[in-house]
Amino acid sequence: MAAPDLEAYRQANAELAKLVKGVLEDFFLSLDVTKPEAARDALLQFLPALTDQYGSVAASVAADWYEEMRASSGAVGRFTAIPAQTVPGAAVEAKVRFLAAQLWTPEPGAMLGSLLVAADKYVKQPGRDTIAANAKREGVRWARVPTGAKTCAWCLTLASRDAVYHSKASAGGYGHRYHGDCDCQPVRIAKASDYPPGYLPDNYYEMYQAARSAAQSGDMTDIAAKMRELYPDHLTDGHSH
Repeated sequence: MAAPDLEAYRQANAELAKLVKGVLEDFFLSLDVTKPEAARDALLQFLPALTDQYGSVAASVAADWYEEMRASSGAVGRFTAIPAQTVPGAAVEAKVRFLAAQLWTPEPGAMLGSLLVAADKYVKQPGRDTIAANAKREGVRWARVPTGAKTCAWCLTLASRDAVYHSKASAGGYGHRYHGDCDCQPVRIAKASDYPPGYLPDNYYEMYQAARSAAQSGDMTDIAAKMRELYPDHLTDGHSH
């Protein structure tokens, strides 16, 4: 698969997320946060509808991209990628209720930052689920591929697993976890030539093994924390003591 294809797909997702954030920010700033209950109720109606609308777009874009990946891989046989479902409204509502506690504080506007991060995650998730689900349908693997010059420790840890992801079970559940403002993309990997340029799972795995050994733990959170200490210059959230 050519690198421009992956970059174009990442850019499409970034533009979609940017659009959603703009719409959400405008809506939030239109609210009267001096009336926290009314503001919360308005967001409970607005955000699930917003993430459902644009999450559907992300899923459709991912389905098209999956078929492009498959074609560029030289796969034979007819296969129509199926868009995944959007994030359930109940999950989005639960997040709004949790974040809405900020509305009853002296700085209610601080809720906006967390809302924007959550919206980014919820809009992109259907696209990610589309890639994973169709790879499972087709019986091929997929890899979690970071994009950009650097990524965070958590994502690099998951990217180090190479193209092992086939189902939620094989991913240990973690492979399907993404955070807001994450730029990782799941990529269909059916053969060696499907690896996108710049994806270096062996290098990532060496970093992971060193961090795991230093952490003396198999827990992903502990390993990611140690990775931040060991490789501060390679990570967006790296730090040294």
